[in-house]
Amino acid sequence: MPAGTTILDAVRKANLPLKAACGGEGACGTCVVKILEGTYETRPSAALPEHLIKQGYALACVTEVKDNLSVDLPHFEEFYIRTVASFRLEDVKTESISGSCRLNPVVRGVELEVPLPSLEDNYSDLRRVKRELRKHGEVDEVECEYSTLKKLAGSIRKNNGAISTVIFAPGREWTIIDVTPGGESKGVYGVACDIGTTTVALNLVNLETGDILETAIGLNRQIKCGEDIISRINYAGKPGRLEELHDLIVATINNLIEMATQDAGISPADIFYASVSGNTTMIHLLLGLDPRHIREEPYVPTVNRVPFVPGRDIGLKINHEARVHCAPAVGSYVGGDITAGLLATPILRDSEKVSMFIDAGTNGELVIGNKDWQMTCACSAGPAFEGGGVRCGMPATEGAIETVKISDEGKVEYEVIDGKMPRGICGSGLIDLLAELLRHGYIDRQGKFKKVNTPERYVQNEHGTGFLIEEGKNCYWGKALVITEKDIATLIRTKAAVFSACSLLLKNVGLAFDEIDALYIAGGFGQHLNIENAIRIGLLPDLERTRFHYLGNSSLFGAYLILLSDNNRKIVGALSEKITYVELNTDPAYMNEYTGALFLPHTDMTLFPSADA
Repeated sequence: MPAGTTILDAVRKANLPLKAACGGEGACGTCVVKILEGTYETRPSAALPEHLIKQGYALACVTEVKDNLSVDLPHFEEFYIRTVASFRLEDVKTESISGSCRLNPVVRGVELEVPLPSLEDNYSDLRRVKRELRKHGEVDEVECEYSTLKKLAGSIRKNNGAISTVIFAPGREWTIIDVTPGGESKGVYGVACDIGTTTVALNLVNLETGDILETAIGLNRQIKCGEDIISRINYAGKPGRLEELHDLIVATINNLIEMATQDAGISPADIFYASVSGNTTMIHLLLGLDPRHIREEPYVPTVNRVPFVPGRDIGLKINHEARVHCAPAVGSYVGGDITAGLLATPILRDSEKVSMFIDAGTNGELVIGNKDWQMTCACSAGPAFEGGGVRCGMPATEGAIETVKISDEGKVEYEVIDGKMPRGICGSGLIDLLAELLRHGYIDRQGKFKKVNTPERYVQNEHGTGFLIEEGKNCYWGKALVITEKDIATLIRTKAAVFSACSLLLKNVGLAFDEIDALYIAGGFGQHLNIENAIRIGLLPDLERTRFHYLGNSSLFGAYLILLSDNNRKIVGALSEKITYVELNTDPAYMNEYTGALFLPHTDMTLFPSADA
């Protein structure tokens, strides 16, 4: 690298993993490296303690190479899981969702018997195919992709006119995107993909049956360029980095596609449709669109409703003519993960009840309303409940602690996903841990440690005082799992952002929490979100417990429903135009709500009578 290159830029150009949660601004301290030998120049940063500097550590983003330089990069932990799901449409309780369960994909296979040409029927091959296709539905026009046209004549004649076609049919104008001789089709498959800021989840689906064949989940590789959308938008503003972020998310998705297709025993070339959901920034980065205006007043994205895009134009390793649909956004901070996620709730089909939908991801989004009206907003919750920003945190994948209990004697009991040695704690486990620390008096309502009868649970490390969850000898990475006051403060800020956004949104429509008939919760918590503990820390309102419904990854489920039925694509398209969007960034009342929620559970304990009992 030439002199003057930062270590972070050198690492990026070498395509090596190194986190920079703040996007390379020198503010977070996550891109710390060990200088082994050589000449460099660095500028001071409050994110790196003096004692670490004396030990030879430096922040990669503010340290420039001056001559030959050797550094040691930290271990980068990549998590993913692979599961097989025998899911069928008939398993869905149709009354509990707003989406249609009728199998009607926009891309589907159609078997044809095309008469061979003769002197009496000497129309072109394509015209005869069009004639047969019109017998299979209401069609105004049929087009054919050039790559398909090149295979058409041979396919028709190989098996006496029997052919298998793949049709893209978003309306009454159909396009033939693939053709094979009859009996040679390997099937028509699709992928539903939820692009989260922290994790990416993907379903491989048989579009002829609706069955999910494989599910793959992994970290969003963009996380090394920033843990939240603001830091990634900042990162994208520097030359060449928008392309880098685009390449990273495409590589993440392609890796999951490869994993899923290998396990299912099919070829990626047999994937003809991708349904993608994600927040507005993630979709912009997937498409290579400049996201800078999302965070600049008046907060306007390039596009909310993205037209169908050929997968090849994005770089996805699926069929050359495959189509990609991105669930439409509502505004800069309420994206397609919400419009798609609402399909997994009954909100859009219920005219009587008023419900609230919360997706507590990195960019926490909320919706309140029913079939007749909806209002939405977003808050910068941060990635804590998805494993980011907390040193012992991790996504809800193999090795994550997902439930925690502390006995009166100070013993910590927990459950680990897949029963493996613990690697970290996912969102549901962190909520449990925070609630248990409060309940047993280890922390006060501000999240500060208190003197207790079991002081052996407190440990000291380079980050200060921490609570010992598990000793290193019993952990996967060989390092003790510890939560510090700084981690607890991060969790409190996250829960405060979500609760205060809920409170302000309700006030905007003149409602109180107890007027909400049902509250639907989505997010990367894992499978064991404890509602009692979420209320105890002030993440969720103190309501009758029967009103709460945990949905899991509603964004992925919504993308799956869009994949299966074009009716669902039309529902979310109409929704994105109808829903009212409230911009919290310009509302001065939000900070008052937020400040009040920076306690456990809140400064106003009358809001949480059960927690005060």
